[in-house]
Amino acid sequence: MSGPDIRGQVEALINQKIEDAVFSLLKQKLNGIADTLKLYVAATSTGDTQNMMMQFVVTNTQMVAAGQEFRNPDFQWKVAPLFAIFAQLHMVLLRDVVLNGKDWSWNAKVYASYVKLATDTAQDYAKYLDDVSQAERKRLAAQAPGSPGRHRTNLYNYWQPFEWKRVTLLSDFRILVAAMDPVAHPDPVHDLPYEDVYSEAYGTADDWDNTCRGWGEGVTTPFARPLANPSRIYVEYFNRTPRIVNVRYPAGLGPIVRGGKRGDVVGITADYKPGVETQTVTIPAPVGGARFNIVGVAIRRGSIPLALVLKLADGSALTLWDRTDLYVPMEDVPVPSGRKLTTLTMWSRSRYYNSDLGCLVLGFSRDPDDVPQRTRDLLYITATGEDDNARRVRSSGISRSLQERREAYWAWVRSAR
Repeated sequence: MSGPDIRGQVEALINQKIEDAVFSLLKQKLNGIADTLKLYVAATSTGDTQNMMMQFVVTNTQMVAAGQEFRNPDFQWKVAPLFAIFAQLHMVLLRDVVLNGKDWSWNAKVYASYVKLATDTAQDYAKYLDDVSQAERKRLAAQAPGSPGRHRTNLYNYWQPFEWKRVTLLSDFRILVAAMDPVAHPDPVHDLPYEDVYSEAYGTADDWDNTCRGWGEGVTTPFARPLANPSRIYVEYFNRTPRIVNVRYPAGLGPIVRGGKRGDVVGITADYKPGVETQTVTIPAPVGGARFNIVGVAIRRGSIPLALVLKLADGSALTLWDRTDLYVPMEDVPVPSGRKLTTLTMWSRSRYYNSDLGCLVLGFSRDPDDVPQRTRDLLYITATGEDDNARRVRSSGISRSLQERREAYWAWVRSAR
């Protein structure tokens, strides 16, 4: 990805401009780090331990020095995503030397110092990302609404954009950095504890009844991180919008409720009110080894959610409800990159709309079992070792074009000077 691409994406996500001078400086640093990493990778491919040790020292020294420049206190929220990218690169380097470089003829004390440096650096980088998040939260708190408001959504919708950015731009990388600690995690970590990301609140929750009050004073997101796809959704309707929506998961694999135990069924948080017409929607099991398969959502919003359509990985769609007498255009719900829909958080009933569902929040989880094909290809292209080792991971074999891309990549690496 080019510098302008990275800058544009970061600016779009944080909704703030990065000053030219600041971005230019950090881009130069990233380019310099990339060049020295290229030399290090080239050295490791030769098996020459003296060269590998020398290139590690050079690269690590440059990264330690650059680390402070990515922590500009005047722009810490704006450039934190760039710091997160840098932190990953540094941890990859440190992890490699700790796990693979013990026998490179280091002095025992020198090697031990790098082991300690790896753990200390992982902890330091994770703490910095936490500190940046807390500082931005403190800044935003000064303008936060004082109450959930009449619709019970004011507080939630005020904080939702920040939480989306915090998780996707900082928390995801923080979790990766922690998992790269070669002492705490010498083996690969297959199921990282990524946080869920949640949509804005669709609809309103004016009629906050006793059941709602038992859960809080306004819309929140109490359901998180299920271990499996929903298996079926039971709906009871009145006038084509739902009074009952029960989302069922395989036993023991549903979402964590309020940070405690897992629940197998999630319904509308409101006093009970039955519907008239009924429908049970079966969610097909994911294929290809994936854990989840709802890749998109479409909604028609009004004072209540008027329609909800789930889009599956195979291109099909499932309509849970659709009230067509109140026309509002259908819109696609933004889905955070690398995540899939896993939870429906539903609040209150609307007295005006015959006690039907009033408010909906959509939750998205990372799928640790679904590695995109592009990522699989990149892992093969950049993997060290013999082609046969990588080929054993790919049951379908390797195309000639992919082999050529791998050969071109390593020719580029070995051209480093």
